[in-house]
Amino acid sequence: MNIIKNLFKTTIVFSSGLCSLLVVALPGEAITFARSTSSFSFNNFSQPPSSVSTSADTDTLTLSSGDGTAIAEADAAALFSQDPAFSLNRVVSEALGTGSNYLGIAESQASVLGQFEVLANTSFDFSFIGLLDLFSEVDDPVSEQAQATAGITFALLNEAATVLSSFELFGNLNTPGDGDVLSVDSTPNVNRTIDSSVFSSGPDNLAETASIVVSGNYSQSFVQAQRLTLGEVKASDALVAQTPSVQPPVQTPEPGILLALVSLGGGILGLRQTKNVATR
Repeated sequence: MNIIKNLFKTTIVFSSGLCSLLVVALPGEAITFARSTSSFSFNNFSQPPSSVSTSADTDTLTLSSGDGTAIAEADAAALFSQDPAFSLNRVVSEALGTGSNYLGIAESQASVLGQFEVLANTSFDFSFIGLLDLFSEVDDPVSEQAQATAGITFALLNEAATVLSSFELFGNLNTPGDGDVLSVDSTPNVNRTIDSSVFSSGPDNLAETASIVVSGNYSQSFVQAQRLTLGEVKASDALVAQTPSVQPPVQTPEPGILLALVSLGGGILGLRQTKNVATR
């Protein structure tokens, strides 16, 4: 567990690529910047999965005119090992804008899926750890907007596609503006602990940071043999925009919207929202 936590800390430090280099390289320019990073791992399985699958996808969009420049970068990676049994995946989205009349959007998503054949009178156990790290910054609150959003969801289903347990970690930053949130939701049979949490704003609320690390475990005994499916998906989005004298219309997502309907192994994961929220 400590090795994974240290890996997540390293991910935060090194996740920011070209966009962060430009922030350092252009200290005299007015810059709008957003970064969204999320990581998740399953470990300590009571048995290896019988089959696994992973997916990773990214998308970027940049528009600019005049002296405006927008850069967007996205990265996603996913791993599910059967022997030893563990999974680890990560997504990073970054967007940067300078000048005027620009729009930059970066989106990334990664997921893992494992199927487990559980014998009768057997316990199925696993542990997990998840991280969100968000940052957004503007220089001009009248004409610039930065938004960073990330969400992680997992669910355990039986053969009838009944959700036995679920978990969601969600964060959103709007700079400037309202809608900042950092929340954790789960079903009662998921044990979880918030290991660390940061929610802060810089001078004049022009730079905001939100990060959280949550770890936990699941354990349940089954009288009858079970075929269980464990799926986890994460998404991150970063947006920057500048429109002279007019704030761009940025929608504030709610927990679950990014991840409410995710197709995993032919089944649809509809995760219920039971809010246990630390909100700002």
